[in-house]
Amino acid sequence: MERAKLWESSYTSRTISFSIIRIGRIFSAMQQSWRNLYKVSDLFFCPHRLHKHHESGTSVWHVVKYKECYPNGCVSFAWKCRKFDDGHKCPRDKKHVGKDCFSCPFFYDLKLAYSPELKAESSEYDRFRKDFAEFEEWVREMSGKRIEVRGKIKSINPLLTNHGDNGSLRIACRGALLYMVDGIFGYDLFRDPFYARLSFDVYDRAELAVGDVIDMKGQLEIDRGRFVFGKVGNIDIVRSENGETIPSSQLKQAKFTGTVIDGQPAKCLRCPHGLLIDSSQSDGRSSPRRLLYCTKGVTDYHFCPYNV
Repeated sequence: MERAKLWESSYTSRTISFSIIRIGRIFSAMQQSWRNLYKVSDLFFCPHRLHKHHESGTSVWHVVKYKECYPNGCVSFAWKCRKFDDGHKCPRDKKHVGKDCFSCPFFYDLKLAYSPELKAESSEYDRFRKDFAEFEEWVREMSGKRIEVRGKIKSINPLLTNHGDNGSLRIACRGALLYMVDGIFGYDLFRDPFYARLSFDVYDRAELAVGDVIDMKGQLEIDRGRFVFGKVGNIDIVRSENGETIPSSQLKQAKFTGTVIDGQPAKCLRCPHGLLIDSSQSDGRSSPRRLLYCTKGVTDYHFCPYNV
């Protein structure tokens, strides 16, 4: 009887071990690893004047999804003045061409055609298109749903928007923006940075710090190629590294202490203190271009003290 019990116990323990191994193999087969293919920037070069500051190249999101300008190109219009072209002053004392110039006889539109250039070989681009189709199918399966997410907080920044009209600045702070890495979306690994938007109420209750690994639930939104989670809740701190805590009062001050950086330097885009903020007009229309905002108040990135 004792030998039977011993055999039964041994068999049970081996069965449990084999079951754990089998479940682990199934989980490994289910789990996939993804990169953010929207942000690939070494496939295309675009000569458009608005991209002259994009040192890192023009993203797949902009060319393939937003403008859909490859391979047919796009057309834009530049506002011009015949007086300025001849080196003369404006009879209305304007310094540049704007909306007030439409009725002026010296105003004209210059039609400009641009076409992105493919930097990769055609065979390489064909492989990318196949990978991109699978990537987009994966994104569609998650978009608009509240899913379980795990990630490590790399930095905590204010969630800023600009509501100024005609190029003016009127910065508002709507909450906290978590810049995160080492993502797990459901079962799948995500190898590129992503973001989470938190209201100040949710942020204050969670008591988060830089370096924390957290579990949360959020609704995925693709924001101009960025993976952003909104409606965030059910936050649990899995592991804490006793990193920097940033009170919400300090985040709210960033709209007074930060500065706008000219263009979009690659160094600033890599920096956790550099934020691309959306602009909207008083009539609700969104600006197609985002402002690069330095939360540390560095006015010239050439003399930035932060190493990234």
